[in-house]
Amino acid sequence: MRSVYVSIAILATSLDARLNAQSPNDSLTLRRLAGNITFLLPASWAPLSDTTRVRISSAMDTVFEHSRDTLVQASLRNGKPVVLLHETAPGQSDPSASFNAAPSPGTTRSAWDAATAEQITAALASLCGSMADVLGQLRARVITCDPARVDRKAAGRTIAITRLVRSGPKGFVTVWLAQFPGSNVIYTLTLSAPQAEEERYAQLFQTIWRSVSIPTP
Repeated sequence: MRSVYVSIAILATSLDARLNAQSPNDSLTLRRLAGNITFLLPASWAPLSDTTRVRISSAMDTVFEHSRDTLVQASLRNGKPVVLLHETAPGQSDPSASFNAAPSPGTTRSAWDAATAEQITAALASLCGSMADVLGQLRARVITCDPARVDRKAAGRTIAITRLVRSGPKGFVTVWLAQFPGSNVIYTLTLSAPQAEEERYAQLFQTIWRSVSIPTP
């Protein structure tokens, strides 16, 4: 099973987050991205400013250039991921959501459907190490990183979920990475919230990643 690249751009801006929680009871509305990809997000969340997007892009270019992680470097040979969405609660960096598409030649939409949960977990075993490498360059730490688990409850879709907790200037942040195979691409939805609010956000974020719809080409 092919190793995959995971979205890390969201971590750059999250490291200077103001960790005030947005209410998980905010109503959800549909977001529509390039390629007619859709999913639900809280109605009050809004895209990052142009200035913040430029700052993130510059920071991540530096991280990619200096990363010694073999998974990151192997993935970059196929091209850098394209960020299709990055939204946050008003005036905050967390809670937040990012959605990207990373080139993955040979991957198919059904790549994980026939695999066992154990096989998918094993295929993503190096992800935690890659995240530790990237966060180290951003002067943060991975506190805990759970093995990937499989969520097959979304209609017609096998999703791999990796949960980690990272350090931040205002406290710890929980990050969920929901990955979806596509045609020659891996999509990653990254959802984050202050760890102190994790129980409040866990159910909401599960609803969000199960709402993702990626049309068949």
